[in-house]
Amino acid sequence: MNRKPTYKELEQQLEEFKKSNADKFNQLIKNSFDILVLLDANGIQHYVSESCERILGFKPEELIHISVIEKMIHPEDQEKTLAGLKAILENDTNGGVHYRHLHKNGSWVYLEAFGTNQINNPLIKSVVLNVRDITERKKTEKELLEISTRLREANRTKDRFFSIIGHDLRSPFNGIVGFSEILLNQIQKKNYNAIENYAKIIRDSSERAMNLLTNLLEWSRTQTGSIKFNPENFEFVATVNDVVDLLNDSAQQKSIFISKKLPQKIHLIADKAMVKTILRNLITNAIKFTNPSGKITISIEIKAEELIVSVTDNGIGIEKEDLAKLFRIDYSHSTLGTNKETGTGLGLLLCKEFIAMHNGSIWAESNKLVGSKFNFSLPQKH
Repeated sequence: MNRKPTYKELEQQLEEFKKSNADKFNQLIKNSFDILVLLDANGIQHYVSESCERILGFKPEELIHISVIEKMIHPEDQEKTLAGLKAILENDTNGGVHYRHLHKNGSWVYLEAFGTNQINNPLIKSVVLNVRDITERKKTEKELLEISTRLREANRTKDRFFSIIGHDLRSPFNGIVGFSEILLNQIQKKNYNAIENYAKIIRDSSERAMNLLTNLLEWSRTQTGSIKFNPENFEFVATVNDVVDLLNDSAQQKSIFISKKLPQKIHLIADKAMVKTILRNLITNAIKFTNPSGKITISIEIKAEELIVSVTDNGIGIEKEDLAKLFRIDYSHSTLGTNKETGTGLGLLLCKEFIAMHNGSIWAESNKLVGSKFNFSLPQKH
């Protein structure tokens, strides 16, 4: 006959069963992807599962009996973490709070915590949190956001590109074609007095079209990454003088005087072609927005680690709210010049791109009806 186990034996079997299940439970908690946390109403943790060491680098005993929110949570996330704890205490459950927790190696780990209020449960007497490492998810979200931002930027660039081709580039050519026909008609009529006037209009339209087309081609190359950055050592003052000489005819047509406050010589390591493009665009803009008989001043300030170039005019100026839009692709900021010259703002975008390649900066200062000052900095390499 089978002997019935004694009470002592049953008690021993029960203890072994409990121990076996406790070991299984402990192994599950230890190897869980998540961290199990028990804390009181003040946010002091009195139990943290062993999985915290794998996720945060800290041993459980390093994370208990301390003010974790104050000492371990990123300063920017402490307020919302406290609000999440308060929500659990007031509403029993919480749908999840994202925050950054300090890793033992000094980095930050993104965590997501779901909690229930079990403080009134006599067996638990704690707020119970299930905490998950979402660092990789946050990294992926950030990468997706960056890709989305780049795509939106690419779409704006594309739209701006086609807008310029479809309207701004066609306009000067329409003028060239239209006035060429008038010019031919005047020649046939032997009306030679009008020929010179129409020829000047055609020349001016051609110059604007060429300038816009040059900018458009250079800008499109920056967007596709096909333009090469080739820094070289060159004499900068001579380069400024070359660009001014090139644009003097345009300035003289409006009786604009270009003044230069430059040192005798200064050597610079930069991409010479890009620098000439920057100067050409800024001086051309100054001519465009300066009234006849006005003045443009080009100056250089030499600092320890950078060169600051300024192009100042006493023209029509820019509204304060428009200053911030000057260097943005998503805004088409264009104003007619003092002689009704048209433009696209593309030249300033190109300046910004080229200066960024030099690790420099560009900014503008202006007062309406007083004038504008465009500045750009280029690092000086010794």
